[in-house]
Amino acid sequence: MRARAREAARELLATGQGAEWKTSDDIGAFIEQISRPMIIESSSLRDSTKVRYLQPLDLILGRCGRHPRKAALAGMPIVTAGTYSKLHACLQDIARTHGIGTADHARAVLSKYILRPLVREGVLSGNPLAGERLDLDRSLTSAKVSRGGVAIDAAAHERLLVGLLAMDTAEGVAAPRRGPVTREARVARRENVRIATLIQMTMGLRITEVRTLTWDRVRKVQGSPSIAVPSEIAKNHTSRVVPFLDPRVIEVVEAHRQVCEGIGYVIGSPADRKKLWDKDNAQKAIAELYKEWAVEYEIPELMTERSHVWRATLNMMYLDRVPKVARTAFFGHTAAVSREHYTDLAQVGPMLLEAQRRRAESTH
Repeated sequence: MRARAREAARELLATGQGAEWKTSDDIGAFIEQISRPMIIESSSLRDSTKVRYLQPLDLILGRCGRHPRKAALAGMPIVTAGTYSKLHACLQDIARTHGIGTADHARAVLSKYILRPLVREGVLSGNPLAGERLDLDRSLTSAKVSRGGVAIDAAAHERLLVGLLAMDTAEGVAAPRRGPVTREARVARRENVRIATLIQMTMGLRITEVRTLTWDRVRKVQGSPSIAVPSEIAKNHTSRVVPFLDPRVIEVVEAHRQVCEGIGYVIGSPADRKKLWDKDNAQKAIAELYKEWAVEYEIPELMTERSHVWRATLNMMYLDRVPKVARTAFFGHTAAVSREHYTDLAQVGPMLLEAQRRRAESTH
């Protein structure tokens, strides 16, 4: 994360930000002089990706030939445009005229290429949208997005994994404008999604299994750091033991345990870890962060896919090298080879060996 921040700072300097920006400056000028060049001159973005990121900038500024944009940010001073009310109104306008998907994409681009640079430069104290649930218009959404069976490629998986391992979820989170929710709870909400995703993308647990997981279930089994999934929370009502495939994830989870003092749920309610995190609130938080990460890590699938994507991804990654019986035991599928309890780690040994081989290849 520090390396990424340094790279972003170099990009800002390279695009001509020698002078200090003030809250009275036009947000449109900042977007044209800083945000747009950051995208255009990026050496890490593909040309097609640059086009996808530049389109929301035009909508944010009100440049749309088909619809009048009453809530566009163009012409506003940064201090005004950077308020929650103006940002929400702008995204609501985009949702009503271009659909919720476009608005979600615009929010992600807005956070990464406009608000985050403004926070880094000390012009804004924080990202007003971070941790906020936006109730955006969905009238143009004609059908529910079909999900299931989608996998991301191994390179995208590794890119997100490395990013999440180093991520500081408190970065850019501003204090709430009003209400009982504290900044700490908002940070905890984001950290919950980070921890849950690290577990799911490397271990294949279902979100229900992670959400109801207590700390006593994260322990060594037969000498291997593992998560013991009891039958009462497993989808197929068959308990199993899932070993950690990546030692880096173990370190993050154990550090999280120290912060939580090993009390309550691994990803408990952000306001009270001893309480179960509400299912709907968890799903909303996951959707919000995945859309943000879709832009941050160039994984467009995350704009629509949710946590089930990791089981499909892992299954594809290990398909050719790990026997079906081992994958079935690891993921907890319902199959003829399933038994009442998966406590013999010899069954999932091939998964551990293949994970070790993959890590060795990635370091060379």
